[in-house]
Amino acid sequence: MTYQVLARKWRPKKFQDVIGQEHITRSLQNAILRKKIGHAYLLTGTRGIGKTSVARIFAKALRCENLLEDINACGKCPSCLDFADESSLNIHEIDGASNNSVENVRDLIGEVHFLPTTGKYRVYIIDEVHMLTPQAFNVLLKTLEEPPAHVIFIFATTEPDKLLGTVLSRCQRFDFKMASAVELFEHVKQIALVEEIKFENDNAAVAICKEGRGSVRDTLTLLDQVLSFADDKYISEEILVIALGLARTSAILDLMENILDSDVEAVSKIYRNLLRENIPVRNIINSLLDQFFNLTQKEPNPETFWIYETLAKDSMWGLGSLVPDKVMEIVLQKLALRRTFFSTEQKSNPPKKKDWESFLTHLNDLSPVTASNLEQGNLVKPIEVKNGKLFVEFGLPPSGKVFYDYLNEEATLKRIEDYLRDYFKQKVEFKLSMIGNKENFYSKAEMVQKEKENLDKTKREQILSHPMLKEAQGLFNTKVDKIFIN
Repeated sequence: MTYQVLARKWRPKKFQDVIGQEHITRSLQNAILRKKIGHAYLLTGTRGIGKTSVARIFAKALRCENLLEDINACGKCPSCLDFADESSLNIHEIDGASNNSVENVRDLIGEVHFLPTTGKYRVYIIDEVHMLTPQAFNVLLKTLEEPPAHVIFIFATTEPDKLLGTVLSRCQRFDFKMASAVELFEHVKQIALVEEIKFENDNAAVAICKEGRGSVRDTLTLLDQVLSFADDKYISEEILVIALGLARTSAILDLMENILDSDVEAVSKIYRNLLRENIPVRNIINSLLDQFFNLTQKEPNPETFWIYETLAKDSMWGLGSLVPDKVMEIVLQKLALRRTFFSTEQKSNPPKKKDWESFLTHLNDLSPVTASNLEQGNLVKPIEVKNGKLFVEFGLPPSGKVFYDYLNEEATLKRIEDYLRDYFKQKVEFKLSMIGNKENFYSKAEMVQKEKENLDKTKREQILSHPMLKEAQGLFNTKVDKIFIN
C-alpha cells in the first residue's frame, strides 16, 4: 500500500477534527443550523492551520441532504458522494496561485446561473485568493455583487491585506489563529497512540510541536521527517538531533547555566560542540531563547530580562551576518561577560573620594541592572569601618518589595559584596532589610524625583514672577493656567 503522509491522513474530515479553531467551526455550524448562510466567506491565517480543510468541511455540510445531529455532512447522500467527484458540476475548487488569470475566473464562474444538479448550493472554493490578478478580481466582483441565491463563495488566503476593499466588504471574514503548543502536543499524542509511535519522553513530542510554530500541517510534516530516521517508530532525543538538527535540551540548559555563571570558556566549548554536531546556529539560538524565556517566567528579575532582550536583538543581525557562527559565539561570550564587559576604570582620571554615591556610579558601569535595583532603596545609616571591615546597612521601602526579593537572593547578595569589596578594598558586611513606614527614609530614586520636583517648582515660580509675563497677564486680563517644564 502506498504510504500516505500524516498531514494528509489526519486531515480533518468534520468540524470537530479541526485543531484550535473552535471559534470558527462553531460559528459556521450555527450559521447552518439557523439557516443564516452568507453568499461569501473569507478564511484567513498562516499556512497549515486548517483554512482549506474547514472550507471543504463547510462546503460539504452546506450541500448535504441529510445533515447529522452534530451539523456534519452524512457522507452518504448524493450531494456528499458528488463532493468526491473531481468533475463535479456543483463543487468548484481552484488554487488562486496557479489559476489567477481573467480566463481562469471566467471559466470558473461561467455557469453560476445554472442550478446545482444535486443539493441546494453550488460552492466555489478559491485558495490563496490574494494571488488573483486585479483584472481577475474585477470579473469576480461582478458576480460577488449580485450572486444567485444558490451560489456560495469560500475564499482562503494567507495575506488578506492584499485583497481589494470591495472584496473584503462583501465577505464574512474568519481569522484563524495559530494552534497552541498544548493543542499541538495533544494532537500529536493522539496520532502517536493510533499510529503506534513511541516517544522516549514527552520532551521529544514537545520539541516537534515547538518546531511546528503553531502550524498543524508543519508539525505533522516534521513528525513524518523524524519517523523516517526512527527505527520501529521509536523517537528518541538522539533521533531528533539527527532528523531536525535540534540541540539536545541538556546541552542548551548547560549553555544557559554557564552564561549565568559567567563561565566564558565553558560557554564557547558547549557552543562549538553543538556546531560540530551539525546543529544549525539558528536552532541553537532559538532553543536558547526558549529556555531563557522560560526562566524569565519562573524567576523574573531584571538581569535575566536583559540577557533575553540582548540575545534576541543581537541574533537579528548576527544570524544574517557573513559569519553567523562566529558572530553568535561573540554574542554568547558577551552575555557571559556582562558583569565586567563595560568596566572602563581609567587610571588617568584623578582620584576621587570613595563613598556610597561614587560606588553606585562605579557599579552602573559594571552591572547596570544591579545598580538600578540598589537605587530603589537607600542606606539606613552612613557606611562605616570597624575593625578593618566595611559595614553597609541598606534598606528598601514597602513599595520596593520586588527589588528586595531580587537583591535578597544568595547569588545577588554575594555579587554585591564582591563589588563593594573590590571598590572599597575592604572586607565587607552587607546587611539588607525592608524598612516600614519610617519617617524621612527615601529611596535614591525617590530622592532624585523629589529633587526634580523641587527644581521644577522653583522654575515655575521664576517664570510666574517674570515681569514680562505679569505684564502680559494684565494686558490680556488673563492668567497662566499651566506651565510645562522641558
